[in-house]
Amino acid sequence: MESDSVRTMGDSTLVDLWIEGKFRAITISRQAIEAYLQLSPGDSDAMSETDRREFVRTHLGLVVTAAAEQLRAHPGTETIEVDRLDGAAPRSAAERRSGGDRRKGDRRRRNVGPPGGVERRR
Repeated sequence: MESDSVRTMGDSTLVDLWIEGKFRAITISRQAIEAYLQLSPGDSDAMSETDRREFVRTHLGLVVTAAAEQLRAHPGTETIEVDRLDGAAPRSAAERRSGGDRRKGDRRRRNVGPPGGVERRR
């Protein structure tokens, strides 16, 4: 994605994407991003324009899904305003690691040599 295709203007982040056969301008509100990330009021003030642009770049699938949903509700619009991002909310680092070692019991045998276990040197 080009660096100028995601930009911020005030409390909105703008991205131009090809959706359902047309090039459309999509506006994502700051409140939508903050609600999706479940930020507290203190944390949301610390979110810079760069952080919001990076969020949109890394969550384009989520943005496209929300934009397509808006487009189904209002067909024919060129500019789409996204005020709510649906989908699975991100889990905190503690929640991601609480599941234990995923490789437990699934230890792979180390490759200790060539197939057959016999090394031949000349």
